[in-house]
Amino acid sequence: MRKEKEMRRQSRCAIVLIALLAIPPLLGFAQTPSGADVEIEDRLVRFAAKMRLCLSITSLAIYAPSIGDLHLHAQQVVNLLEGSEGRHYVRPAGSEEEVVGLRREVTHLATWLEETQVGEDVRPRLAAATKNVNAYLEMALDATLAALSQRRIPAASTELLRTYAFLCAAYEIPSDLPYVPGLSTILRWVGVVEWKAESEPGT
Repeated sequence: MRKEKEMRRQSRCAIVLIALLAIPPLLGFAQTPSGADVEIEDRLVRFAAKMRLCLSITSLAIYAPSIGDLHLHAQQVVNLLEGSEGRHYVRPAGSEEEVVGLRREVTHLATWLEETQVGEDVRPRLAAATKNVNAYLEMALDATLAALSQRRIPAASTELLRTYAFLCAAYEIPSDLPYVPGLSTILRWVGVVEWKAESEPGT
């Protein structure tokens, strides 16, 4: 009986090992990712984490109890999108930290992705997805600035709903329906595991 259990355990281990050995080709890499690929993946993970933070703050702004709270959260979204070099950036009190905005980071995506080990047939899709992310982030910034110009909650919330929609489009929520490629397509084709808690902004 004990011998039979041991044989079943060894069989399960062999199956797991075979499955693990089969994973790298499925991810699109010929071998283990190089040092450059790991660095690019880390950048993409941090970029995705900042995008999720931007979506979270936008949702808080939409349901803010006062116009002051709404404007506070909307400004945080602007700061994340533009970074400290942006002309609409407002530095938080007591902070001297320089912030690189998503709008600036997305311009580097094409350069990062040129160095990844993906097939040539994939590169045009990554380039198209990068352009889409850039366009949606620009529209999200415009909508958030429009919200900041409003003095009543209903009108400001309406603008922020547009911000949220554009950010969702930029992130590209996975769907079985026809979709416009965005950040999720980039993460998927590069083989990035995006849910890394240690890569969340501020950790």
